[in-house]
Amino acid sequence: MMLTNMSALLAMLASGFATPGAAVEAYGAAVAANDPAQLAAAFQPSAIMYCTDGAAIRATSQGEWKQRMRTAGMPAGPISTRIAWIDSGATTSVARTVSVRGDKEYVDYLLLARLAEGWRIVGKVCEAGARPDEAGEAGVRQVVGTKLAADRAWDAKLLAESIDSRALVMTVDGGEFVAATLGEWQARYVARRSASGGSPATPTSMVIDARGGIGTARWSFRGTDGSEWTDRALMIRTSQGWRMAALAFAREAPGAN
Repeated sequence: MMLTNMSALLAMLASGFATPGAAVEAYGAAVAANDPAQLAAAFQPSAIMYCTDGAAIRATSQGEWKQRMRTAGMPAGPISTRIAWIDSGATTSVARTVSVRGDKEYVDYLLLARLAEGWRIVGKVCEAGARPDEAGEAGVRQVVGTKLAADRAWDAKLLAESIDSRALVMTVDGGEFVAATLGEWQARYVARRSASGGSPATPTSMVIDARGGIGTARWSFRGTDGSEWTDRALMIRTSQGWRMAALAFAREAPGAN
């Protein structure tokens, strides 16, 4: 029986999920069951959870989250996770969920990618009691504008004004997941600047969604060769202003909401 259960667990971890929604539902089931193995199936191992209370930001790795599950036990009170909104392409996706954890209601934004094994969550931001905020949407939009300005000039300083120093910049190429730090991307911009004047790409579509001190953005554009590209990012309000907490880009059409 133990070998059978272990085989089933390994198969689950290796298989991923057929849709972004299925990966999100698996995350909700993992929390409801307080099951570290189910959590590992839903999340890519490098995914970090950033939660804010409107002032301080707490970063939690998957390893820390799983350890907390093992030691803290089941949360008290009702537990539920509901997908409120999702924006998906062929390779990347963002979702907003409403999660009840005992006497608190959280808003989560989840960044997902379709890896070789299937869809998995690659980033998360959350806040308790977050509500729609026009100022937040403006802040998120400004961050996208700063990132685009950085691209147009290959400006490493502007890049750091749009992406948090802890964030990962990710892409998926043929199912292979690749992640880099902000510092690594700044070095690439410096190298690109010596070779070209910048990226002339102009967005063809954009989606902004924000609640409280967290949010997300998706912007799509055509490359100079006519190829379609889409960036999806999780956003969080820091002491320095709004920043991307995770960014994934892929050669894909924007998809449908």
